[in-house]
Amino acid sequence: MVISRSRLSSANLKLRLACVAAVLVFATTLLVTLSTLSVAERGMKAVIGDQQYTMLSGAASFMDDRIGARMAQVEALGAGIPLELRTDWARLPAFLKGQVRLWGAEEYLNLVVFDAEGELKLSLRELPGAQLINARGYDHFEAALAGKGRTISRPIRSRLTGHHIVVFSTPLKDAAGKVVAVLSGSVDLRRSGFLRQIGALKPGRTGYLFLMTDEGVVIDHPDESRLFQHVSSFPGMNQGTEQALAGFEGWLEARSEDGSESIYAYKHLRSTGWILAARYPQAEAFAPMITMRHNAFFGAGGLALASGLLAWVLVFRLLAPLQALRDNVAAIRHDRAEIDVLRDGRKDEIGELGRAFHALMAERERAESGRAASEKRLRMITDNLPVLISYMDREHRFQFGNATYEKWFGVAPAQLEGMPISQLLGDGIAAEVFPHLEQAFAGHGVTHEIRIPVRGEPRILQATYIPDVQPDGFVAGVYSLVHDMTHVKEVEEQLLQLARIDTLTGIANRRMFGEALHHALDRSQRSGRPLALAYLDIDHFKRINDTHGHGVGDEVLKEFARRLTVGVRATDTPARLSGDEFVVILEEIGGRPEAERIAAKIVEAMRAPFRTSAGLVQASTSVGVALSTPRQDQEQLLAAADTALYAAKGKGRDGYAVFEG
Repeated sequence: MVISRSRLSSANLKLRLACVAAVLVFATTLLVTLSTLSVAERGMKAVIGDQQYTMLSGAASFMDDRIGARMAQVEALGAGIPLELRTDWARLPAFLKGQVRLWGAEEYLNLVVFDAEGELKLSLRELPGAQLINARGYDHFEAALAGKGRTISRPIRSRLTGHHIVVFSTPLKDAAGKVVAVLSGSVDLRRSGFLRQIGALKPGRTGYLFLMTDEGVVIDHPDESRLFQHVSSFPGMNQGTEQALAGFEGWLEARSEDGSESIYAYKHLRSTGWILAARYPQAEAFAPMITMRHNAFFGAGGLALASGLLAWVLVFRLLAPLQALRDNVAAIRHDRAEIDVLRDGRKDEIGELGRAFHALMAERERAESGRAASEKRLRMITDNLPVLISYMDREHRFQFGNATYEKWFGVAPAQLEGMPISQLLGDGIAAEVFPHLEQAFAGHGVTHEIRIPVRGEPRILQATYIPDVQPDGFVAGVYSLVHDMTHVKEVEEQLLQLARIDTLTGIANRRMFGEALHHALDRSQRSGRPLALAYLDIDHFKRINDTHGHGVGDEVLKEFARRLTVGVRATDTPARLSGDEFVVILEEIGGRPEAERIAAKIVEAMRAPFRTSAGLVQASTSVGVALSTPRQDQEQLLAAADTALYAAKGKGRDGYAVFEG
């Protein structure tokens, strides 16, 4: 009876273990499956959101390009109107109609012209109702009248179609630069292709795109009852739209007005500030994932049950040796069996356990020996690297430092331990380092540069701080790695300088010229004093190359650059663009007489024969000069100087000409 009860108790133990194993397998399988699906769903949500925002960014870029092209077209049309026609209301309509036929305006709803008082003077299409229209107070008209160049209006309702339109306006100026009229072209947003082509990009079957101004007025929406209404006037305006009106761009999840969860994406148009948005209902976006979750739940449940049954069988088999050992112990205790039945006990699992402990101890000794050798190798490596390697505690004291500290600062590693950083570097330099160290002690990796004297010479060092984060999140100290970047910085500066100098002549190249002209124009606009640009080349330079060879041509180019540098003021910037083309930026110019004086001086300096390896070579130069005007960019000023150069060549070369705007 005792043996029977023992076997029953053993069977109960195995039964409980099997049940626990089955439950654990079942729970683990379900947990892993659901966690995997959850991760996949989050990843899918991020992919869909990114796709929506990418699609929206492309559509917004398309709209910006279309709007920019229309603005440029209206501006070009206004610039092409002759000065004598800009207020000639009798002849101007015929001119505009002729121009419109040339550049094609089928996407424009209408073209109109207002005088400086805002009165409508002409319209290429007949307007319904009264013709007395005044544009005063409209944003596009006021901006153009103020001389701000081309402008675009807020969306307004058209008198012709009743649809949303935007108006592109450009000022018309007289010979004195005064705005005498405003040319405006209107575009029907829905019929012109601005909205029609992006409407095909709607997400899914039930998703849609909509467009609103930066103030929240709806420009385009599948529900036409919302057009020209503010988004706040409709119930259930989602949080994403509120954030978009505050400047947000990107995608997010939000609840729609019908209570359903959707993915919203928002993108601001750079040309107008309007907001292009897309809505994609999650019920449609995640329909495959929902079906997959249901199928995975039942599949995982079946797999877990099968795994539990298999675990049941394995537990019974794996516990068989324990059952045999228990029977032997019970036989000794209850049946008075001989203890010889345990004689070979140390050859079983107990013996294996002893041998396992012996093996573990042997492995530990080998690991300790290997660790000591590894530390010795690591110390040897760190002591011979040409960088500073150290460890600092929270009190900014060194706890470790390699031998490079002794080479750079004369402090041995043993002396460095416990030394405050301020004692090594000085209070001034330490004060510069402390803010970066505090970031590292806050748990952030930090890299910064600092200038300090090393061996009596100023050096540029790059320090990297790596926080020593403990398992509980506490930062116990900071590892420091410091490189000497002085040589690298010097090489970078040399390469940067070489990239901006013409290698043949030693003066500024095209790249440096572009930078210098950009800054000079900025200074000119701030000071109100114009600058001049001289564009020149060597007359008949190809003949010199063909006659004497390119080597002599190079000698002439170098001497030409030298004379050019000597012949201009110290504040001027000569540069070589390419071949025999040179330019000079003349800043703080007193006016046209001063510019002509400098140009004449350059022409006179080049008339003297050039001394070369082939003997004296006669050469001359032609110079084109252009004075800057307000709001003139680099390309326009360079084009004006180039035009003047061609004028100088047309007069017979060996002279100069000034651009007549």
